[in-house]
Amino acid sequence: MSKLDVSAIPPQPNVNDPAVYEWYRAMRDEHPVHQDPVTGWWVVYRYADARHVLTHPEIFSSEMHRMGFPETGLESLPQMDPPRHTRVRQILSTAFTPHSISGFEPQIIRTTNEIIDGFIGKDGVDLVAELAYTVPIAVILEILGLPAEDRHLFYHWARKVMNVTPEEMAQEGFAEALGELQQEAVSYLREKVRERRNKPGDDMLTRLANAELDGDRLTEDETVNFANVMFAGGHISTTMTIANSVDLLDLNPRAMAEVRANPELLGQTVEEVLRHRPPITTGLRASTREVEVAGVTIPANQHVAASFCSANRDERQFPDPESFDIHRRSEGRHFGFGFGTHHCIGNALGRLETRLVLKVLLDRFKEIAVDRDGDLVWALPPQMVGFDRLPVALRAA
Repeated sequence: MSKLDVSAIPPQPNVNDPAVYEWYRAMRDEHPVHQDPVTGWWVVYRYADARHVLTHPEIFSSEMHRMGFPETGLESLPQMDPPRHTRVRQILSTAFTPHSISGFEPQIIRTTNEIIDGFIGKDGVDLVAELAYTVPIAVILEILGLPAEDRHLFYHWARKVMNVTPEEMAQEGFAEALGELQQEAVSYLREKVRERRNKPGDDMLTRLANAELDGDRLTEDETVNFANVMFAGGHISTTMTIANSVDLLDLNPRAMAEVRANPELLGQTVEEVLRHRPPITTGLRASTREVEVAGVTIPANQHVAASFCSANRDERQFPDPESFDIHRRSEGRHFGFGFGTHHCIGNALGRLETRLVLKVLLDRFKEIAVDRDGDLVWALPPQMVGFDRLPVALRAA
């Protein structure tokens, strides 16, 4: 593509439009840092620059309330910088260990099979509503020890927060409205945390409510915050990844055949899905001072967004980045679950859920085909990449 004049840069295509990746390539080549005309954010498109933004919290802060984002009265883990973030994450890690996560495998398999039992006799299903959403939220509710009948509450809260458009963000009163919505979830979870501290149970919420490191416990606010983050961020990311995995395997029948023949490939298949189509589009930070990135000066106190979608397709980092290659080894390098200080603490659970849901699907159905003429609806941009509805035809094994 010829060199672009900044004033003549074409509008970004929808993040769910395949044309966006050619647009990203042009931006990486010609305008690796660009101030978005709609949001005013400074977007960073190259892998190395995005990694720099995500790993230097002293320059690119996560404390977004300084930029007018609503505060809920909590110390929010995703909106903390070290050393506060380091302390809270260390304590949370004692309750969210790799060993405890691996112990959820029987629950995930059982829940997935129970849900799929309901597909018997159906020619097709909406994979998002009937499986990709249902499994993660059911698992999280069970892990935390919360009532299964409350899943609709969290679906409502999470989708309202995630489906915000740039135009809505620019409207007067947006921050107050979003804060009120978040307070609904916070009030619900605060009540449950207090119950667990007074009457402990055998569940993750009890472990979070009583987690400590060297005698240092989480405050009530910190415990409520992490439970809230698990719901709002964790299940949505996993929902998108499960549906994206099915779609990409359907689009790549050779990869589908390989995975069916060798389920050991599922782990690296999930990694390639996360690289090729990350569920969350950007990592948002705030510049603490004037800083130069890729030759562009970004003023202090500006929104700076690392583009996960563009960075994960940067040919400077990933050879042949546009191809979907399940043999690619990119774990630890791609931005599918973020990167750096704020690499998603629940990433291991999301990976496990996606891998196990895919395995059960492949075991139980000899044909899984996306109905591209059906009611297929992409998720609302700009925050997410994936589906709101994904109709699939299934043929039992």
